[in-house]
Formats: sequence, structure tokens, C-alpha cells
Amino acid sequence: MQPIDYSDADTERVRQAEGTSAGMATQQLSLPANGGTGVAPTRMQPNNVGLVLIGLGVLLLLSRLITMPVDFTAGMILLTIGSVFFFFGLWKRIYGLIIPASILSGLSVGVTFADITNGVSVLWGLALGFMAIYLIGNTLFRLRSSWPMIPAMILFGVGFIVAITSLPSFFAAGLVWAPLLLIGAGLYLGFMRK
Repeated sequence: MQPIDYSDADTERVRQAEGTSAGMATQQLSLPANGGTGVAPTRMQPNNVGLVLIGLGVLLLLSRLITMPVDFTAGMILLTIGSVFFFFGLWKRIYGLIIPASILSGLSVGVTFADITNGVSVLWGLALGFMAIYLIGNTLFRLRSSWPMIPAMILFGVGFIVAITSLPSFFAAGLVWAPLLLIGAGLYLGFMRK
């Protein structure tokens, strides 16, 4: 193989092309508008008051739950059985398996807090399970049937009546509402409000 012999004109042309981009003069770029840091400014930062309220609410909720006699065993068993139904119902796309999955999952929440709420959480947990059947059926399975809302509203109404009849003990034993309200206010003030 013979070496390629370049002329002085070829070398000069390559040197000129190195100083340009695609044979055209290069542009000088200016610094970014944010002072040259290269970091894009954030548009929405959480409000510090909201973060403080969320933290305070979580601490109050945890301190209240630690002192309450909450038994997670029965709720976890029901949730485990419900999650098996959810897994196969969503994997094989069988709407019939979503029904027991939602009811067992809602019931697991209700049974866990039954001692604190005088049984109201069981009724509201079942109502939540039926509402989950309605929402999952509409969103994932494109079913426009509203039958799950009938037992959901009935169970929620009966739970509301039971909650009103046991109102003094409901608020005294389950003072969980204040921390939850603080967390909700913190989420609103910190992230959702512009």
C-alpha cells in the first residue's frame, strides 16, 4: 500500500474546514438566561407551610396509632387474599375476579380499624370496595354498569347513621381526624394551590 501524498492546498483546505461547521462559519453561543448554571429553574416548589403541616399530621397520626389497639393481622390476611384475586383478575383480564378482590381489600381496611371506629370502618370499607369495583370496571374493563354504586351508597349511608349514633365515642376514641385534616391541608397548601 502506498502512502497518500497530500498537497499544501489540501492541507490548507482541511485546516479551514476544521474552524467551521459543515463548511460554514460557526456561531458563538451566549450564556443561558439563568446565569450560566445550566440548571433549568423549577416551576413549582412546595410551600414550606404545607410541608410542615404534612409532617405534623403524620407525626400526630403515628403517635395516635401507636397508642391505639390496632390489630393488623386480620386486615393483612384479607388483603393478601384480595391481592391474589387482583393479580389474576388483572393479569387474565377477568372482571369477575375484580369483584371479590375489591370487596376483600375494602373489608381489610375496615376490619383493621373496627375497634377504633365502633364498626363504622367495616361498613365504609365495604362501601369503598364496591366503589372500587365500579371505578375499575369503568376504567380498565370499559363496563358502564353502575350496579356497584347501589350497595356502596347503602353501606356508606348505614355507616354514617352508625357514626352519628356513636358520635361522642367515635370522636373520642378515634381522634384520627385532626392529623388527617392536617395532612390534607398540607397537601393542598404545599402542592395543589398555585
